[in-house]
Amino acid sequence: MTERARVYGTVLFELDIPRETAEQAAALLRDHPQLKKVLTSPVVKNAQKQAILKRIFREPDFSPLMLRFLMKAAEAGCIGQMEDILKVCEELRLKSRGIVKAKLRYVTMPEESWIEKIRGWLCQKYGYRDVQFVLVKDPSLIGGFILSAGDMEYDCSLRAKLRELRKTVVR
Repeated sequence: MTERARVYGTVLFELDIPRETAEQAAALLRDHPQLKKVLTSPVVKNAQKQAILKRIFREPDFSPLMLRFLMKAAEAGCIGQMEDILKVCEELRLKSRGIVKAKLRYVTMPEESWIEKIRGWLCQKYGYRDVQFVLVKDPSLIGGFILSAGDMEYDCSLRAKLRELRKTVVR
């Protein structure tokens, strides 16, 4: 993800454009590769890109604010990164409500009660109101789990323990 995508994701969040509208715009770009190719091409002049955007992203489906955002993103050369822009915007929306997205990589699916304990621990330790989990089965961990939330990561996998043991034995 580029810094420009982070900046535009932040701008999209601050504009408070409805999520559905932004997702619809991103879907149009994703589902029509030719459109995305034209809008990201350095050969196509900015005026032409804006004319295309005005024809496709018009009311009532898209607000003038959404259209201006897309025109600026095309001008800045990051309209092709709408998926990343949306990701940043959604993270900021969750954060503004005190919710963090946590990724839990596991070998064996943990019981719901165990997940709830992790939720409570994260909320208490970091002051979150709630946690949205993304659960990912990862046999390469051998055993245990890796928990990532915000800027922190806890690697409690057997793979990590074996790596540490190997380092200790080699010394």
